[in-house]
Amino acid sequence: MAGTSPRPKRGERPAQARSIAMRERLIKATLDVIYDMGYKSASTPEFSRRAQVSRGALLHHFPTRSDIIIAAMEELLREGTREISEVASKVARQEVSLGDFVEFLWQMFSGRFFYISLEFINEARMDTELRDRMIPVVRDFHAALDGIWTEFEKQAGGLPQPTRVALNMTVCLVRGMGVQTVLKDDPDYFLSMLEAWKTILPQLLNGNLHDLGKGDDAKQGAGAQSLV
Repeated sequence: MAGTSPRPKRGERPAQARSIAMRERLIKATLDVIYDMGYKSASTPEFSRRAQVSRGALLHHFPTRSDIIIAAMEELLREGTREISEVASKVARQEVSLGDFVEFLWQMFSGRFFYISLEFINEARMDTELRDRMIPVVRDFHAALDGIWTEFEKQAGGLPQPTRVALNMTVCLVRGMGVQTVLKDDPDYFLSMLEAWKTILPQLLNGNLHDLGKGDDAKQGAGAQSLV
């Protein structure tokens, strides 16, 4: 419940715990507002109203709108990374299938996570200050994704490059499909592509396409694809 303060962790003072809880509530409210209203219409008064805190309390934690926007983006990407890492680890341990992983990514890219990400991306295209502040945040996100892809590579049977390229291709596929969902409401259309990719992906990861990732262009793009 929004008005309930969490029990302080060991070493935390009650006032410190309340401050942390308020900051977290403001960030969550900011993401909710951006998702519900869009970036342009998302205002700091609405952030504080949704979080049920005073305007002064918001300004204490986040003096400017861009401060809370960047903090919200950091939290969005951090949570997205955590979820992807958890599912990827289960795939590596063969607890879930590659098909389940593709489905998981598709749910991310056709839902709240990706739609909020799109709001940030669209605004950053023309807002140089926002873009400059977003770049290091997204860079950290890319580094986290590289770590996740490395776990997959350990299962690649000595073919790490095809593994990384195949996983990047998966991200590109679901990301493009996610953008399409904004204007195209056709579940069967997207399902057919997902099912086809579930068949193709294991072949790529098993190295059946021996030339995959050997070209100069592939080497240049070997890093993890951004989810945003």
